[in-house]
Amino acid sequence: MINAAKFLILLTLLFALGCDNGSSSNVTTGDTGGKPPGPDDPCPSPLGVEIQVYINEVMVDNTSAVPNGSGEFYPWVEFYNPGPDSMELGGAYFSDSIADNQRWQFPCQFPETNLQAGEFLVMFFGGDGNPDDLHIDFLPEISGEHIYVLNQSSDFFYFNADLLDQNQSTGPFPDGGGDAVPLSVPTPGGPNAEPIPPVVFVRGDLDLDLDVDEDDLALLTGHFSGSPVITLCADRLDINDNGEVTISDLSYLIQALEPNGPVIPEPFPSEGVDPTPDNIDCEGP
Repeated sequence: MINAAKFLILLTLLFALGCDNGSSSNVTTGDTGGKPPGPDDPCPSPLGVEIQVYINEVMVDNTSAVPNGSGEFYPWVEFYNPGPDSMELGGAYFSDSIADNQRWQFPCQFPETNLQAGEFLVMFFGGDGNPDDLHIDFLPEISGEHIYVLNQSSDFFYFNADLLDQNQSTGPFPDGGGDAVPLSVPTPGGPNAEPIPPVVFVRGDLDLDLDVDEDDLALLTGHFSGSPVITLCADRLDINDNGEVTISDLSYLIQALEPNGPVIPEPFPSEGVDPTPDNIDCEGP
C-alpha cells in the first residue's frame, strides 16, 4: 500500500511533468492541439500471398533489341498480372538471388506499378539508385543459371542464360507460370511468342540424308583422323548416347552397321529430339 507521503510526492511529480510538457510544446511549435500519428512505413512490403503477379519474360543480353526510354540497351524483365484483380507492386521486393531476396524494392510513387488484370510491366535493369527513376538498381549476370524472385516468395523464375543468344528472351508459353523456354521473338509488354521449336535429327546421320550408312561411317572415321565433322548438333556424333563424343562412338557405329548389330539409340531411324539429358547440344544441322 502507498503511504500518504509517497502519494503526495507522486502527485507533485505528475503535476510538474504535465506543466513542463505543455509549456515546452507551446514554445517550440505553437501547436496546442497535437498532431495525428504518421504512418509507420509509407511503402510497406506486401505479403507473399497478396501478390499474384508472374515474372513472365527476361532478356539478359540485350545489345540491340529493346531500347529503354533513353535509347540505351540494358537487360530487362517483364511482369504479368493474369487477373482477375489489379495488383500493386509498390513496396514489393525483386532479386536475382534467393539468399538476398530483398536486393531491390519497387518504389511506391509510380502509377505504373499498379498492374490491372491482363497488364504487363517491363522493367529495365541498370538503375543508379535515383528514387525518381523506375529502373532496377542492379545488373544481372548474362551467363549461367539463374533464379529470379518476386516479393521474396510470390514467384520464382528459373532459366539458364547459356541457352540464350544475344537479344533473345526467355519465358513461359503461354503467359504466366510454367517453365521458361527460349522464345522465338522478344515481346516486351505483350503476350509471349511461341518458343523456338527443338531441333530434330537422326543419330548417326552425319551427311544429313536421313539415313545412317557407310557414308556416315566414313565421315565419323575422318572425324577421329583429323577431318572433323562440322555440325551444330554434336548429338549426331554421339552414336552410343553416353553424353560424350569419343572413339567408342566409332566402334559402336561399326558394330551397328553389321547384321544383328546393336541398335542405335533414339532418335533413330526417324528424326526426333534427344530423349537423354546430357551436356551435348543440338542447335542446328
